[in-house]
Amino acid sequence: MSFILRLAKYSFLVLVLFVSSCRNNGLKIEDFDPLANYQENTKDTLYRINTDLSDAVLNGIEIPTKKQTKNGYFTFTFKVENTSSEIKKYYYKIFYQNQDYKFVDTLRLAEENFYGSWAEGLYTFKPTKFLFPGEEIIIRDSFKIVGNPRNEKKYFGADPEKYLNIDELIIRKMEYIKTVPEWLSQITQKAKRFGGTVNEQIYLDALWAINYEKEHEVAVNNRWKRNPRMGNYEFMLVVTSPEDIGKIPMEIRDLQLVNKDEHYNNPFGYFLFKEGKDLKNTTVLVSEKKLKISSTMDLGAGIYIDKLSVNKSNFTTDAFGSNCNTSAELYHKANFQQYFHNIDKDFTVYNIPEIKDVTGENLTRKEYNDFKTKYDTKEKRIQMYVSSTDCPCKTVISNPVKKSITMINPSVTPDNYRKEHVGISSRLGFTYGKIRAKVKFPKMLSKDNVWNGITNAFWLLYQSENEWNNRRDCNAEIGYIPKSEPDNYEALKHSKKTIPYSEIDFEIVKESQHWPKTSYKNSNIPYKTEDAAISDNIMVTCTNWDMACHEPKKFSIGAKEFKIDSTTAVLHRWDHFYKALSTKRPVKHDEIFGAPYYYFEIEWLPEKIIWKIGPEKDKMRVIAVMDKNVTSVPNNQMMIIFTQEWHNEEWWPTAPFKQNHIPFPKKELVGEILEITIE
Repeated sequence: MSFILRLAKYSFLVLVLFVSSCRNNGLKIEDFDPLANYQENTKDTLYRINTDLSDAVLNGIEIPTKKQTKNGYFTFTFKVENTSSEIKKYYYKIFYQNQDYKFVDTLRLAEENFYGSWAEGLYTFKPTKFLFPGEEIIIRDSFKIVGNPRNEKKYFGADPEKYLNIDELIIRKMEYIKTVPEWLSQITQKAKRFGGTVNEQIYLDALWAINYEKEHEVAVNNRWKRNPRMGNYEFMLVVTSPEDIGKIPMEIRDLQLVNKDEHYNNPFGYFLFKEGKDLKNTTVLVSEKKLKISSTMDLGAGIYIDKLSVNKSNFTTDAFGSNCNTSAELYHKANFQQYFHNIDKDFTVYNIPEIKDVTGENLTRKEYNDFKTKYDTKEKRIQMYVSSTDCPCKTVISNPVKKSITMINPSVTPDNYRKEHVGISSRLGFTYGKIRAKVKFPKMLSKDNVWNGITNAFWLLYQSENEWNNRRDCNAEIGYIPKSEPDNYEALKHSKKTIPYSEIDFEIVKESQHWPKTSYKNSNIPYKTEDAAISDNIMVTCTNWDMACHEPKKFSIGAKEFKIDSTTAVLHRWDHFYKALSTKRPVKHDEIFGAPYYYFEIEWLPEKIIWKIGPEKDKMRVIAVMDKNVTSVPNNQMMIIFTQEWHNEEWWPTAPFKQNHIPFPKKELVGEILEITIE
């Protein structure tokens, strides 16, 4: 849309609002102030607030809390005058909506926008007292921005307080399992199949059962399942009369309700652009005041260890401390928990039995090639799986003074060969936003540019497998392919209209910037090669797991060049059944790892994803863009995750150095998360 058209559209909207506020329609409304009791961080008409996350994990993000205003609410005020010749009472309601991450208010998808009003008590319009002709009063009322503002039943769930004493729940569930012969028989068979003990399998089944019950209870409103979006909010006041109140649809009066087509009706679209703008005895005002909401994750508030996520019983608590444990205190306040990887035992590692500080001792390309020759068969190498920790809290450390989290891939000794993943996950979920991280990841290359095997990653992952977190429907013959389906053509037959899985990644690897020759068969660019082994480049890879939904009109396979906005990039998908779209950007190793920190940002919009990197937050550059035309952009709630992983070599076929021929780490690989903001 041209500037002139945009200006005309904006001018028309301003005119509509001005006329509706000044029209002699039996009432006169003035001095609408949606933030009368909040004056902090004002910049012209844009007010700013950073969320208080101290109680948000269990109760959801609330704006404001009692730490930010006296009563934990925003006070709004306005003046109403009866300009009619009759004694009347009027009806009013305040609405808020996120402006930055929304669909156009008149579209059907506008029901997905984050908007709300009063979330408890009286849900419809509130009455004023009876006003005599010419009488004027000032209304003072309050509201807050909360999760699940429409009180949708699908976001109701278990009372989180029930899971404070998880040890007792596990013991009770294990004892119950032992009393059910059929269940115990199945457990015995599973233990034989997986090579574990019966007691360990009972423990794992107990965890599964507790998780299932936790996800399927509907006891309380879990507002954290649909947290408020960050960014700018607008505020709309609607004051109506006895003549008009009955003309306003019930699903607009009470946002909990749906229309006859079982969809929610966006109030901003209704009052500003649709039937509501023609109500003759109704005044609609949109305040000049806006509120910019952002969140800064508290990295120093501790790390919670969720036993339901550890997925093993044989772990030690030796590393537990006051700032990392399973306590009720951290259950309430910790913004992060340790992330425990699922170990894929379909991928066996046959690693060379060598230990070396690759980056510190300068493993050379000659030494690497000598190792390949020396250990040329699987029988000469160590057979193992990449593992997760048996000692929670040992490899993740929350520093309350520095407000940071350290992640450590442990070093090894000859009597304990292992490559161990490490990671942390937020306990708060978000939908959309600019998610920006200030990170000091561990170095990846030796002076001779040999990779140490680690993949540093900053990513977003779906929060729950439950239906409340399902993605928007994929309206195509081939829908979403579940993550559990194998990567083959048979999987196409098992696609679904909706699933909860979503993932958006930054992954830093030592890899070629080009894809295999087979990926250029029907490409719009020529196939190229390079000797990535001699280069000091690492690849910053950007991936959206769209689960192979074929709805995007430019859905493609192979390596193809696309220009989206002003960014041109080669986007790649392995085949029709492959569940992710990726791109790779070469960056000099020392640009990222030679400084005390580096910034990564995922800007996740309703119809687009933008990846940015840079040495400072005001010096970031776009390295990848994907939009709804090439990929299915997720709309469900996701967690923020950081990992340092030993990826299987099969995942990166053009990597010049293979995981199985890279020595075990002689020294710890240490990364540090320094800051996370969501705007």
